[in-house]
Amino acid sequence: MTELLKVAGGSAALYILIIICLRLLGKKGLAELSLGDLVLIILIGEAIGSLIPQENAFISAVTCIITLSVMNYLILNVAYRFKFIKKFLEGSPVTIVTNGRISHRKMHKEKLTREDLDEALRENGIKDIRNVKKAVLETDGGISIIEK
Repeated sequence: MTELLKVAGGSAALYILIIICLRLLGKKGLAELSLGDLVLIILIGEAIGSLIPQENAFISAVTCIITLSVMNYLILNVAYRFKFIKKFLEGSPVTIVTNGRISHRKMHKEKLTREDLDEALRENGIKDIRNVKKAVLETDGGISIIEK
C-alpha cells in the first residue's frame, strides 16, 4: 500500500511540475512544439514510467493514471473558481498591434518574431500592417487579427 502511495504522490508532484514547466514555455510554445519540446514530453513520460515499480506494475500504472486524472480534474476546477490561478495557468491575451503600430516590447517579451506576425497577416489575407486595427496573441498561442 505504501508503494502505491509513493506512486500517487510522485505522480501528483510530477503533474504540478509539468504544468509549471509548460507554462514557462509561454503562449507561443503552446502553439508550436519544437524538437526540444517533443524530447521534453518523451522524457516526462519516461520519468513517470520510472515511478512505477516492476512488481505490481499494472496496479501502479492504474494508480498513476488515476492520480494524474484526478489532479487534472482538481486543477481545472480550482482554476475555474479562482481567476488568479486560471491566469497563471493560461496567461492572458496580449495586444501586439494597435492601429497598425507594432509593440516590439510585447513581442520580445512573448518571444514572438516579426516573421510570426507576418505569417498571421498572410493567413488572414492582410498585406500591410497599417491595415490592422488590433492583433492579439491569444492564450493558446494563436494570433487574432482585426482589420481596420
